[in-house]
Amino acid sequence: MRKATWVLLLMALGMGALAQRAVSFRLSLPPAGLGLGLEAPLERNLAFRGFVDLFPGAPSFLAAGEVLFKPDLGQLDRDLRGIRPYFGGGLAGRFASGSEVGLHLSLGVEFLLDARTGIFLDGEYFYPFGSSGHFGRTVIGANLR
Repeated sequence: MRKATWVLLLMALGMGALAQRAVSFRLSLPPAGLGLGLEAPLERNLAFRGFVDLFPGAPSFLAAGEVLFKPDLGQLDRDLRGIRPYFGGGLAGRFASGSEVGLHLSLGVEFLLDARTGIFLDGEYFYPFGSSGHFGRTVIGANLR
């Protein structure tokens, strides 16, 4: 039953990715976690990213939605085409024994390997409203368009 649930979840994310333009596979350190996300362009240099990261060490997960300013440096210099630094933020919820909602901030860079594949390095920070459970982490991953 558990495997069937994961297969259905992956199929739903895959169907959503066709409509949303990109699927992200994410690995974070510390705390160690694995995640999946969807990314959609809003305007020329703006993108929406939603993701869910699972932290198996302390059974919990983080779900977030954020708007990113993500320009392609190739607009400025053709030699820098495919390098996309970004920053932005949004709201997130961390769900464990005690759930909390807060502000999520991201700063990173994506390198496009080709028109459909990119790898990224991201620094993220979660600051919950009304509690002291904030944490920062580094995320590496891949976007498949």
